[in-house]
Amino acid sequence: QNNPYCLADDIWGIGFKTADGIAEKLGYEKNDSRRCRSGILYTLSKLSEDGHCYAEREQLVKSAKELLQADEDPITQALDDMIASEDLMLDEDAIFMPPFYYAEVGVANKLRRLIETPMGNIFDNGGTVTDDVSQRQVQIEYDEVQLSAIRKAIGSKVMVLTGGPGTGKTTTTLGIIASFETLGQRILLAAPTGRAAKRMSEATGKEAKTIHRLLEFNPAEGYGRNDENPLDGDVLIVDESSMIDIILMNSLLKAVPLSMRLILVGDIDQLPSVGAGNVLRDIIDSGAVPVIRLTHQCPQDQSGTFPDISNGRQSDFFFIKQEDPEQAARDIVNIVKNRIPKAYGYSTNDIQVLAPMQRSVVGATNLNIALQEAINPVGDCLSRGGFKYRRGDRVMQIRNNYDKDVFNGDIGMVEHVDTEERTLTVSFDGHSIEYEDSELDELTLAYATTIHKSQGSEYPVVVMPLLMTHFVMLQRNLVYTGITRAKKLCIIVGTTKALAYAIHNMVVLKRNTRLKERLTDKSNKQYE
Repeated sequence: QNNPYCLADDIWGIGFKTADGIAEKLGYEKNDSRRCRSGILYTLSKLSEDGHCYAEREQLVKSAKELLQADEDPITQALDDMIASEDLMLDEDAIFMPPFYYAEVGVANKLRRLIETPMGNIFDNGGTVTDDVSQRQVQIEYDEVQLSAIRKAIGSKVMVLTGGPGTGKTTTTLGIIASFETLGQRILLAAPTGRAAKRMSEATGKEAKTIHRLLEFNPAEGYGRNDENPLDGDVLIVDESSMIDIILMNSLLKAVPLSMRLILVGDIDQLPSVGAGNVLRDIIDSGAVPVIRLTHQCPQDQSGTFPDISNGRQSDFFFIKQEDPEQAARDIVNIVKNRIPKAYGYSTNDIQVLAPMQRSVVGATNLNIALQEAINPVGDCLSRGGFKYRRGDRVMQIRNNYDKDVFNGDIGMVEHVDTEERTLTVSFDGHSIEYEDSELDELTLAYATTIHKSQGSEYPVVVMPLLMTHFVMLQRNLVYTGITRAKKLCIIVGTTKALAYAIHNMVVLKRNTRLKERLTDKSNKQYE
């Protein structure tokens, strides 16, 4: 009753608008300082959900005023008070919530310190190692750009390896690993998600961990690996680095000792991280670390790429025109259940539908229901959140669960449903996990998923709806990410108008970050 807005700050699931409704019933004025403070925090939180690390002061006041329908002066006063008490951080005209401010400063600081720390003499013969040992061990003939990347990795404390699918990032990484192993270096491999880590393990033949597992995270105590207990190794290679947000990158770098070499691998043309920041792009654009860009399609690494349709081979990319969303949904079900299995011999388990968004007739939610009805319509089931779960259903974990050792984005298969005990058993890569009825909100059907959720994954076959009902999401990098998830076959169902709109929408929505500037600022004044 003293301050219902504390509910929005302290209790998960109670947002600002719920707390504001309670406050209104208690007679709070629209210009109340506590209301203004909570509205400012809510505005910044919503911006962070869109990937922004900060808001410009003028825009923040304007947005908070629209939200609160309050006068400008009390909002400005509340903002000044929050800055004075360091509940918010002011950096020139940028207003940060403290976690994002300290994460940016921490990442910039640590990268600089890593770069400035001298390397040992073991790397003096880098060229010889690269050209001789790595090619012989991996049995791959590298082009000059790939050799340059391997040499640069050996000769740098921090390096970025970037390029599109099929340009040789994986095979170049294999050469980097072989070279470092020849030099007796201990190598750690990591990726942001479980599926990306699994792919990295399969590609390299070596153990790769999720970043959270590498850092020995547990919910009760946080990260076991940090600046006081750093990682034990000589080289850290991180794949799918474009998916890492500023908070996670800061936690990772805290655990990297100054003696360690860091190699970030990723494709900046994919979607940026779900969390705030644009870390890989900012690091590349800063010019503060060496960057090798792979641009040529490599015959050794053609996963996720498509040959020219005119080259005489059977096409592995199709565009099926369909303007009506409801018919498009029916077409997708038929393609997945009948046409692809009959024409190409793939199982429905090899086929992943990727939608630009959850909502709409051709969104992931509706397509999941339709595909389940077509592929797995009968059997004992448990219901939760609008979905029914049956034996044989493909499901996705949508929340990290460290106790069960399953993570957001992991895909499994329901192998048992117990309607009496109301439990569900899911197999994730042969690892069986039991869910009680109350835990089913951690799962969703995964016959279809969003393109965002597919980052870091590959599938033999991808089917993708692309219609103007998705126009708010249609961007080149979204379509690019969806298409490049396919290893063998990709089919788009939709309109040429939607495809053209997406292709020409090259404007990557700018995220408010200051990491690039912090990395290029030579004065060090921000980092003391």
